[in-house]
Amino acid sequence: MPRSVYYLLAAALPLAFGCGGPQERFTIVVIPKGLTHEHWQSVHRGAERCAADLAAEEGNSVRIIFDGPLRERDAMEQIRIVDRRVATGASGIVLAPQHSHTMTACVKRAARAGVPVVIIDSGLVEADSYVKYVATDNYHGGCLAAEHLIGELKKQGKTKPKLILFRYAVGSEATEQREKGFEDTAKRICPDAVWLSADKYAGATRDSAMREAGPLVLQFKDQVDGIFAPNESSAVGMTDVLRSQGLNKKVLVMGFDASKPLLQAIQEGDIVGSILQDPYRMGYLSTWCCVRYLLGEDVNKGRTDMNMSTGEFVITRDNVTADSTLGLFDRDYQARRTIDTPRFPKRGQP
Repeated sequence: MPRSVYYLLAAALPLAFGCGGPQERFTIVVIPKGLTHEHWQSVHRGAERCAADLAAEEGNSVRIIFDGPLRERDAMEQIRIVDRRVATGASGIVLAPQHSHTMTACVKRAARAGVPVVIIDSGLVEADSYVKYVATDNYHGGCLAAEHLIGELKKQGKTKPKLILFRYAVGSEATEQREKGFEDTAKRICPDAVWLSADKYAGATRDSAMREAGPLVLQFKDQVDGIFAPNESSAVGMTDVLRSQGLNKKVLVMGFDASKPLLQAIQEGDIVGSILQDPYRMGYLSTWCCVRYLLGEDVNKGRTDMNMSTGEFVITRDNVTADSTLGLFDRDYQARRTIDTPRFPKRGQP
């Protein structure tokens, strides 16, 4: 829909529903892992865009509340937010759980209270308490990361590369899947690779990643050929340490996710590539599925599982400034996108 038509329709809604505007029908609370990373801001923008489209196209009024912990490793605060929002009248919740085990109980409590939960970004160990899982195929993203990094190392004649897997955090299902995909694929396509380290964790911030990366790089700086860092902060923190020791461009780093520092590092050649997600589409489709469920639709009809993938993309110096890449994270480019939405039958229909 052209944006001019979209805004005209949105402006006409008060006339259609009376001078007070449409009655609020649903309140969807989007609870990210944290509030600071650009990834979650894109999720927020996608959810808001979905709500606006539902109002303009169907007259369904959807209020988005974006509420999460300040720190990405504060699972107890995230649990408190879920419980509080259930108690204060959320129609539905879109949740990116910080931990695959500890977040399960609060999701079950929401389900018992009649508040449907759509899980995004990272999964839970028990799938019977939520209505949909909308996320990147993180395992596949890890596979793509290994293929690109090993390919670039082979171009340099390194058929037996020495590798470091710089993990993110214990219990983060999304990054654990990326790490597993990377390991499995690297071992398959390059069985002679030497693994220097695969048991060090970056933690949730760029600073913690730098603290952990420093000793690791000092230990292996004369040996390491390639490093995989499975999220934005671990990739940028590791790159900062390599720069400080004059090893940038000598050691190939493969990242995951996007931020201005990470994308700039790709353009400068300090990071050989990154796997980008589509958090805008993730926010849009998770909100869409939550509302469709509230409208009585079967959001899993005809599917073999509850998962809805939002895509994984290999970003390098060659395509980092392409419009298709910018649409994955840039606010202005995201606003121009059209998101294809699935249609579901009513629950109980054959």
